[in-house]
Amino acid sequence: MQSYNFVENIDICRQIVNEAAQLLYYSHIPTAGIALLIGFYVLYKNKNDLASRLLFTISVLFSLWTALDLVVWLRFDDIGLMMFVWSLFGIVFISTYVAAFYFVAVFVNKSDVGTKTKVLFITSLLPFVLFLTTTANLTHHNAVDCVAVENPIYLNYLILSLAYAFSIFVFVALKWHKIEKTDRRILTLITIGIELFLLWFFATVWGVSYLIDSGYIAYSNYNMEQYGLFSMPIFMAFLAYVTVKYKMFNVKLIATQVLVIGLLFLIGSQFFFVESTTNYILVGVTLILGFVGSYFLIQSVKREIKQRVQIESLAQDLARANDRLRELDKAKSEFVSIASHQLRSPLTSIRGYASMMVEGSFGKIPEKALEAAARIEESAKLMVLSVEDYLNVSRIESGNMKYNLSDFDVKEMTEHICDDMRPEAMKKGLVLLFRSDLSGTGTVNADVGKTNQIIQNLLNNSLKYTPKGSINVFVRDDIKKKRIYVSITDTGIGMSEKTADSLFQKFSRADNANSVNVSGTGLGLYVALKMAEQMGGTISCESEGDGKGSTFTFELPLGV
Repeated sequence: MQSYNFVENIDICRQIVNEAAQLLYYSHIPTAGIALLIGFYVLYKNKNDLASRLLFTISVLFSLWTALDLVVWLRFDDIGLMMFVWSLFGIVFISTYVAAFYFVAVFVNKSDVGTKTKVLFITSLLPFVLFLTTTANLTHHNAVDCVAVENPIYLNYLILSLAYAFSIFVFVALKWHKIEKTDRRILTLITIGIELFLLWFFATVWGVSYLIDSGYIAYSNYNMEQYGLFSMPIFMAFLAYVTVKYKMFNVKLIATQVLVIGLLFLIGSQFFFVESTTNYILVGVTLILGFVGSYFLIQSVKREIKQRVQIESLAQDLARANDRLRELDKAKSEFVSIASHQLRSPLTSIRGYASMMVEGSFGKIPEKALEAAARIEESAKLMVLSVEDYLNVSRIESGNMKYNLSDFDVKEMTEHICDDMRPEAMKKGLVLLFRSDLSGTGTVNADVGKTNQIIQNLLNNSLKYTPKGSINVFVRDDIKKKRIYVSITDTGIGMSEKTADSLFQKFSRADNANSVNVSGTGLGLYVALKMAEQMGGTISCESEGDGKGSTFTFELPLGV
């Protein structure tokens, strides 16, 4: 049997602890503090949320393991205490992995797991609880190395821990196709964070022990296991990012507070190993400055978050108001459509009878009555056009406007429209000219009636708002761009640049329009543009300013 000097070995262990003291406090105190802080804060904000309670459980179990490890390092010379503490390592370790799997399952399912899964959790932990204080867990104390000697049952801790860690991957993969896109991004970050924590924790804690026990590395490298504790802040960093970005757990300041308190923990932990009064003073001053700076930083972030919340609230209110306005606009359009249908029939009858009176279908009538009948006919005509505009707006906004596409010659159509409207132009003392410059046939594939309506609308506008001068209609094409253009240029009232920008909106008219014509509704150009766009074209307008005329250009894609 190998002999040993107990006092000498204790001194060797103490030397290892002293060498690891700085990392010992840095790895244990801040990591446990950060874990407990986040776990408690999330639980405080979401007391009834199961995922929050499980996150708190993970943080408590990790902090408990950290505390046990710290006791072993600092009280290695108290054999009774160390054996008791060491016996708890395995059950606390595996419980952390079970809680991590439980947390992910609840987050994915958005509800508690089933009874069978809970039975599985209990069954996997029960043997370790039953053998906790027996030699099946720890056999004896090794005074040579100042460690407890573990029974092979510890191998089951390791296997089960790895099984739970990899089961998280499998569980997430199986549920992936059922998860919404945004939740997938959140779950990806949480899974990466928790797996880094579990696997890193496992590799450094149990991996280092295995390498030392197997003789691959020296006993003095036991302090390497402390690096595994830094896996918890990494997991918490992932969790903090997800919490702030995706507003999980109803926590808004967690990232800033964790960073600040983590730094304060790191500064404060230096009190455990400073060796001079000067260092105590420097660390104390640094800690005080850190507290003051942290307070103002957190207050500043609070104000920014409050402002952001207010802006988001206003945005939501605005979105709701917009939805309500769209509903009202739709209801208005439906009302206008119904009212317009009801108005069109009697107006058509009034116009028809008035026209028949003017034409003498009812015999000769007095001159004054004839003049009144002509005015009735003209007014009815304008009202029918207005009603038609309202109906078209209603059809466009409800998506019920029908388009019957066919091939036809735009140049020929435009020339016929000009011929039909030239007498009306002559009555107003205007010159209406037509010309064309085509490289192709001028054929388009569009709705004949709507194309005719658009050109007539644009030409009618020029007639209405041109008191004197001329109107020039020019049809040209661009074979390379496969477009045909109908331009109507007048010497009318023109418009400002501001007016031109808003002219194609509903109920919009030029500021100076009423000085020439008061019968417009402000819907004609809006309807014309929408119909042009549905046929693959558009309408644009140009003017050098008030009183300098305007040019409206209607374009369509050329047919194949």
